[in-house]
Amino acid sequence: MKTKAQHFRRKGAAGALALLVSGFVWAQERPESHQGAVAPPQAASAGAVICDAPWFRSGSHVQMEGNGALPMSITMTLRDVGRSASGCHAQLEVQSKSAMSALMGPPVIMDQVHQVNIDRRTPAGQTSIESQHAVINARARYARMFGEAAFRGSGVFNYAGMNLREGTTLEGETFESSLSLRVYALGSDEVVSTLRAQHASIHISSRQVGRRQMIDTVMGRKECLPITYEKRTSLGPLLVGEEVVQVEPTVMHITDWYCPSEAFVLRTEVMQDGKVQRIDVTALEQDTQAP
Repeated sequence: MKTKAQHFRRKGAAGALALLVSGFVWAQERPESHQGAVAPPQAASAGAVICDAPWFRSGSHVQMEGNGALPMSITMTLRDVGRSASGCHAQLEVQSKSAMSALMGPPVIMDQVHQVNIDRRTPAGQTSIESQHAVINARARYARMFGEAAFRGSGVFNYAGMNLREGTTLEGETFESSLSLRVYALGSDEVVSTLRAQHASIHISSRQVGRRQMIDTVMGRKECLPITYEKRTSLGPLLVGEEVVQVEPTVMHITDWYCPSEAFVLRTEVMQDGKVQRIDVTALEQDTQAP
């Protein structure tokens, strides 16, 4: 017979896995990814473009909603933005809610606080971004989770200033991540398990730019470019308590709809296992009173 701790360990692990493949993964790949700015001089690095972008300021707020088999709502807010000769930094707050069908119950809710650092000294066309000691606080049906995460990424995160013509190929991205969580029985301070993923990764292939066209977005009818690529997410060896769990990598085929008039990706289409999910930007706002 399973003990209560074993029961929560299994259910808590399922909930944590759901978090990893939804909110945490999107938070790594999306914070600065693909959002635009005024085209820079050709000598400027991609990191400098992000640091100087008009949206990279305290109070910038993005709301995204996803449909399909994995309905989700993600809100991202920048605070305490700072700039220097070497780069820029900001506190990135991410709140996400995912209705995971595998859990057969209430949505998974997760809050993340990242201290993001961007290096503007990288070569033109490349960006280096990292977050250390991010705080993760999450709740699933059977458990709540609390702990830390970190990630480091390099590649092409920003479409601004690029030659975005039909047929153009853009470079990809690579993220290396780690995560350490304590799993608690819901409504209790009892630690029933731990979860550690020390070698998680996201690899994004080179991207293909498609034909500019008019599409209907939540924010109105816009002229946008489809940019397609493959995203492979791996948790690596996952340590649940003292047990090593091997999790199969996930492969998604992504289309970003980049809309130059808004300097933003307003729609993302995700194909996985033959099913398509659409994630729309529903709000782009600026809180002028934010620190």
